[in-house]
Amino acid sequence: MESKMFSQVLRDAIAGDPDSVEAILSRYMPLISSQSMRNNRLDEDLQQYILMRVIMLIPKFDPDIGE
Repeated sequence: MESKMFSQVLRDAIAGDPDSVEAILSRYMPLISSQSMRNNRLDEDLQQYILMRVIMLIPKFDPDIGE
């Protein structure tokens, strides 16, 4: 994702580009994993739920915010 600005990657993800969706998930995977911990253990069901919600909500993000 370094070669593209995040806003462009987000635009591509919104348009349905699977590589861009994967790039966004990869970028935020450490945060997603940290929020998926319960009792100091990774809750894989929770992690999968968060990933699915992020994927479903990508079209609602505004790529122009923060520029």
